[in-house]
Amino acid sequence: MRSTVIIGVARTPFAKASPKDGYFRDVRADELSAHVIQSLVDQTGVEPQLVEDVRWGCVQQFAEQGTDMARTAVLLTNLPVDTCGVTVNRNCGSGLQAINDCAMSIAADCEDVQIAGGVEHMHHLPMTKEYDPPPGLFRRNGTAVMHMGMIAEYLAGKYRISRERQDEFALRSHLLAAKATENGQLGNEIVPTWGRDASGRKVELTSDQAIRPDSTIEALAALPPAFNPAGGCVTAGNSSPTSVGAAGVLLMSEDKANELGLKPLARIRAMAVAGVDPAVMGIGPVRAVHKVLKRAGLSLDEIGSIEVHEAFAAQALSVLKLLDLDFERVNLRGGALAIGHPLGASGARIAGTLIHRMRDEDSRFGLATLCIGGGQGVATIFERCDS
Repeated sequence: MRSTVIIGVARTPFAKASPKDGYFRDVRADELSAHVIQSLVDQTGVEPQLVEDVRWGCVQQFAEQGTDMARTAVLLTNLPVDTCGVTVNRNCGSGLQAINDCAMSIAADCEDVQIAGGVEHMHHLPMTKEYDPPPGLFRRNGTAVMHMGMIAEYLAGKYRISRERQDEFALRSHLLAAKATENGQLGNEIVPTWGRDASGRKVELTSDQAIRPDSTIEALAALPPAFNPAGGCVTAGNSSPTSVGAAGVLLMSEDKANELGLKPLARIRAMAVAGVDPAVMGIGPVRAVHKVLKRAGLSLDEIGSIEVHEAFAAQALSVLKLLDLDFERVNLRGGALAIGHPLGASGARIAGTLIHRMRDEDSRFGLATLCIGGGQGVATIFERCDS
């Protein structure tokens, strides 16, 4: 099978999902998507007519995110009309799933040059808007099966993750993200994107909005429980903020990259998905990671750089505990607790951050993994091309 390589990565800043001061409060999800797609073509210098398909993750697929938003976004760019688009939904893992789908298509010698990524506008389309689960879902599952905050509370109790430990991990995320912003590491991923600042002035934005460089453990400890007022430990401070943003990568076969004289950033070595009980959806990455390592013929010790999704501190810490992962390799530029979690975009954001880290940290292999609402995990192993 053909090898798939990543040629470029790009994303918008991630903004608060706030009608009052969110950066993208009057920018549409399809417009953000088109901006990232066009930026990837411009950044890499790939001829637009070579891009055959765009696979774009999105969870809430209605209103401005409906009617195959991937195709709509393509039509908002300068790509030719014969560039196709398909919208992918594996909940929080959608952006990484879109990348994996492109890799499978390339390996099967179908479409070659493709763009993958995702978007979510959690201000315009909140996560629970018009959510209507089938009654049959609750024959075997509790009513909180899709209530991520309550599942995080359950994981905290099950795996003995204290409130203090959660707050410490959240603070780590903010401080690392602030440092990575200050030294330009996160800026390497971001394409300047028009939006509005807190005062309403139209500006070109270049950094993530929700990172709190002045956060303290005392401030986090003062926050009340967000989901279980009677003795809970999961708060707004140790949960990922609702967010707005888009992220993507440009992929092609390694043969095509050589033909075009392009220098790939990384190749996709292996990928996997795994299911778990919805009541412990946050530990889905554990099974997915074991599965992808086996497919790649690697051990966890051989993975130099690792990005684990931070939906909640309790969830991420449960994954790290079960995988016996050393913090020194994980989320060294912060994670979703600070940067934000626009559902359909997070998988592609994590992949982009990972690829930059692999280069800067001289890691041959990198691992990206996310938990997924409904009880799944997705994981992908990347290999640096110049290693």
